[in-house]
Amino acid sequence: MTSFEAIKSHQVLLYGTKLVISGNITPGTVFAVFWAVIGGAFAAGQAAPQIGVLISSMTAAAPIFAIIDRKPPIDSLSKAGKKLDNVKAKISVADVRFSYPSRPEVEVLKGVTIDIESGQHIALVGHSGCGKSTLVGLLLRFYEQTSGQIFIDDVPIKDLNIEYLRTIVGVVSQEPALFADTVENNIKLGRSDISQEEMESCCKMANAHEFIMSLSQGYKTRIGEGGVQLSGGQKQRVAIARALARNPRILLLDEATSALDAESESIVQEALENAQSGRTTISIAHRLSTIKNVDHIYVFDSGRIVEDGKHDELMAKNGVYADLVRAQEIEKAEAEDTDEEFEFTSFGAKTQLRESLIRKMSKRLSRAISRVSDVTDSELDHLEEEAAEKKVEDASILDIIKYARKEWPELVVALALSVFRGMTFPVFSIIYGRMFKTLTAGTNAEKLHGAMMNALWFTILGISSGISTLISGYLFGRAGESFTKRLRISLFANIVKQDGEYFDREDHSSGKLTTRLATDAPNIRA
Repeated sequence: MTSFEAIKSHQVLLYGTKLVISGNITPGTVFAVFWAVIGGAFAAGQAAPQIGVLISSMTAAAPIFAIIDRKPPIDSLSKAGKKLDNVKAKISVADVRFSYPSRPEVEVLKGVTIDIESGQHIALVGHSGCGKSTLVGLLLRFYEQTSGQIFIDDVPIKDLNIEYLRTIVGVVSQEPALFADTVENNIKLGRSDISQEEMESCCKMANAHEFIMSLSQGYKTRIGEGGVQLSGGQKQRVAIARALARNPRILLLDEATSALDAESESIVQEALENAQSGRTTISIAHRLSTIKNVDHIYVFDSGRIVEDGKHDELMAKNGVYADLVRAQEIEKAEAEDTDEEFEFTSFGAKTQLRESLIRKMSKRLSRAISRVSDVTDSELDHLEEEAAEKKVEDASILDIIKYARKEWPELVVALALSVFRGMTFPVFSIIYGRMFKTLTAGTNAEKLHGAMMNALWFTILGISSGISTLISGYLFGRAGESFTKRLRISLFANIVKQDGEYFDREDHSSGKLTTRLATDAPNIRA
């Protein structure tokens, strides 16, 4: 019995009694209409929760439809735009200025002008955040420059088909994006219809064929999420092979060797030199020693080109580039000196430490052997069976109630209101019986008085039922959220302080523990 049904009962009863007194209808008609109204109100009450679902769906759909309906200024799936017949890969950057949409007040590129001839290899250098990678993003049309133009073979890139533009440009970044698939399928992401012979040719050019063939299943070997089965240098060489698979006329190298050690860097650098043959290449360099032989170097500082020329010319100028080179040479020399000093001074200490560890391990091993000898085979079997049978016991309702002791006051009040709410139907039946008696006996004045009293009780019942439902729902919800919050905090705090052995177990993986926090805790509240 909802408050809406009770209030409607009051209206039907009062008006129906007046019609019975006037002789227009019989008491049976009043009861028929009464139950018809009750049934309709009940149906309306059942539909009310669905209104909330509809509102939720409308709220959730609004941002989704906004994304679906958005027309991007740079549509990567658009079929519009030109395709060059014979790509020479001559690149011109003419007075380009750019600010990111999230920070329009900060100009990242400030009038950059660069001319790159076909087949030329140029390098962009400078401190982090000076605009080097931003220029590469503009060349790939991830963003639109604020002003200025970028040309390929004297055609503005905004006039070229975007899919075609990104087909003629190959990118090798600092952190290659590899997927949990085979080596073969990762390379095919560069070009899906590449033949096996072409793939092997690309891998040989990238110095990757030999190590791929040494894998357990060659090109069919699965390399794990992010290429976890491969070393940094191997991942980078697979990424180079993938970039070469589409035979790009332009190659963008975004600090491709900066995250590698010296040995891997030399192998990858050789692969990059092979890949650059016959292609226009733009290198964003972190280690300046790798770009000494490029055709031209552009030095960036705060979004501007402050110097340009060959390596020897820039060193002779003794400017920003020379300062960068000297700074890296000093860092390299200091690192080498530190390594040599550490090796020299720590040799004796390492020897002593090794001997001390051997003595300690010998003592621990002897103690462990003596303990093991004291344990009989039957005891070991018993321990193994006990460990195998040991399972986490299901938590009882009592355990949950005990843990929620801080929410007890709210839960007790909410429970009392729920009990009161449950008494609505018995009270309604009593009032309904009195209403039947009122309509079938007594004088007209008594009928009217009885109808008014019954209508009053119906109104009181409806209002009190609504208030108790509202308050109990609020208190239950508040207590549930508080309980869930405490449970999650306690669970997370206990997870992060566990030792490594705990996380080595399969049922304690990051995904399952996240599920415990995200799903299981709210389920306990429910």
